Amino acid sequence: MILGVALGIASLVLGQANGQPTKVLDLPFGSITRLASPDGSLILYGVPFQKEVNGGPQLWLEDARTHQRQKLLDISDGVSAGWSPDGTKFYLQDHSSSSSTESYIYDARSLKRVDLGALIRKSDSSISRFTSGHAYFEMERWDSPQTVIVHFYGHTDTPPVVCFDLRYRVKFSGTTTKLQQHVFPPGSKFCRG
Repeated sequence: MILGVALGIASLVLGQANGQPTKVLDLPFGSITRLASPDGSLILYGVPFQKEVNGGPQLWLEDARTHQRQKLLDISDGVSAGWSPDGTKFYLQDHSSSSSTESYIYDARSLKRVDLGALIRKSDSSISRFTSGHAYFEMERWDSPQTVIVHFYGHTDTPPVVCFDLRYRVKFSGTTTKLQQHVFPPGSKFCRG
């Protein structure tokens, strides 16, 4: 039985949401272990690797009232997670390898998941040449309770190699809008990933 106590596997990162600092779990390397929703009813928390108990660190969700727990994810390389300002959703960024990051939004109660990268790939076929290299889809911020801004960046692996930096507005209904696109040569000071 996994206890709702995880020791030292999350960190506090300060960001801005509507002008207010926000807490973000950064697993498995941080110093705090639990991140409550804004109303305190749900808690995201990490469980460290425990020999003969689990295969590696994990991300869990607990209902603070009922103490019901649900495992969300086995953590391979690293995960960032945080709550929407209204607490009805949370995001999860899965840094599953050094060459990719995928971002998801979860409904906090139903756990229905929206794959932000998949929505962008589906709506913008012009980025297909970027998605097979080092490609990072990162949830940058909440734009509204139903909309987020996603930063997609990285570099291609096949010639001609280019670096790219794009931002999208993504609505959970499936609508995406490209806000900006920049393509740079390798070695440019703007090249990330």
